[in-house]
Amino acid sequence: MVKPFHIYLSSATALLILAYFSVGYFHPDEHFQILEFAAWKLHLTTPDKLPWEFHFQIRPSIQPAIVVATHNLLALFGCRNPFTITFFLRILSAVLSFTAMWMIYRNYSVRIKEKVLQKWFLFLSFLLWFALYNNVRFTSEAWSGSIFIIGFSYLFLQKRDLFWLDYFITGILLGLSFVFRFQAGLLIAGFFFWLLFIKQEKLLYLTLLATGIAGAIFLGFILDRWFYGNWVFTAWNYFQQNILADKLSGFGIQPWWFYFEDIFIRAIPPFSIVFIMAFIIVLIFLRKGVLTWTLLPFVLFHFLMGHKESRFFWPIIGFIPILVIKASELIQDQWNVNITGNRYFLGFAKIFMYCNILMLFIVFFNPADSQVKMYKAVYNQYPDPITLYYIRENPYSRAKEIHYYKRENLEIKKAQSLGDPDFLNGKKYLIALRGKDPELAHFKDHKLVYASYPEWIKRFNINHIWDRTKIWYVYEEGD
Repeated sequence: MVKPFHIYLSSATALLILAYFSVGYFHPDEHFQILEFAAWKLHLTTPDKLPWEFHFQIRPSIQPAIVVATHNLLALFGCRNPFTITFFLRILSAVLSFTAMWMIYRNYSVRIKEKVLQKWFLFLSFLLWFALYNNVRFTSEAWSGSIFIIGFSYLFLQKRDLFWLDYFITGILLGLSFVFRFQAGLLIAGFFFWLLFIKQEKLLYLTLLATGIAGAIFLGFILDRWFYGNWVFTAWNYFQQNILADKLSGFGIQPWWFYFEDIFIRAIPPFSIVFIMAFIIVLIFLRKGVLTWTLLPFVLFHFLMGHKESRFFWPIIGFIPILVIKASELIQDQWNVNITGNRYFLGFAKIFMYCNILMLFIVFFNPADSQVKMYKAVYNQYPDPITLYYIRENPYSRAKEIHYYKRENLEIKKAQSLGDPDFLNGKKYLIALRGKDPELAHFKDHKLVYASYPEWIKRFNINHIWDRTKIWYVYEEGD
């Protein structure tokens, strides 16, 4: 029989593996709005090379501040390697998310009566593959969601009568979730109004909760003053630019049903249907429930916004396990259907478990962005000044230029051709080429510093997958 401790240990192990291998960023904002912002404070880049969000002062500085603090802390132990530091940040994300998983599990597990559903709640809470993948990311979505769940669960976990400090602590946690990602304000509002109208909490306690929220927001205000150099309320600037000025729509507009389609595909059908239907069922039958009041404003807002991305829903991934279990209980209660004793249900659940484990192994060793491995190879192998040439595409230029992962003494130059005069000066240099570049054949016999994939794996060109994959090579040339 699998015990909770075994699941905890498996989850912690999975998070550690993911934190180690899931290098790079899933979305450019994860890098350019956090690490590159921190790079400016670390004197690795200049303001003119930062994205437009920096100049309009719309991004909170709490995560760049954590990056800078981590750099300063690890520097005391002689560590200045950005790849070690980002691994440490992913470990922090894993610890925070595990705390959130544990707290929401403890919050609801005691309320689940059926043993079968208890076991599935345990499994979903700690081993849901896409939740674990998200939980090691040092993103605003992941940190905001984890901190909100910790604050949300804190009040319900107390074994004694609540008193004023509990509400103040909860308020601080909820406020911090807002500071990390402003959209969490919708979750906070929904939870607050549930406490006010449904639970009819004492006004004093609600005031203390609001005071804690305000205190956390004030901390973010102070950090933004340190970061930007002037007094600024980034939350208002964010609202003004993305909502009032509608800059968000400039990144693309999707139809209202986008999230249904996107979640259906990304969460793997037919299992994704369960996740979608779970929320709908809870929404219909638990209209006065804390889950409905908390999540509905957040979900509706994102459905109404023109620009939609699946990552916008990442802050509420932690609620999926309890939504699935609550929906299962409701189906049994409302329609008197014993789904947990149904062999088709058990067969479906078993198939899901195997697929979930398979997906975990797939994402274990799949970096969020494989190109970062190239930056790591160059950084680690060439501490002395050197020039890296490219002919057709600058490997360090993505949405913007990458500076955080680049040594200050690494110079990057565009070479016009293989006959570039710089190639003939006899000095050691590096050249980065893509797999489809015709110049690649010229360097095949030179020292290979880095390749995105080993050559042998390209023999398995199923459905011409390698013809569609960007592959990078870095060669060393010269004395």
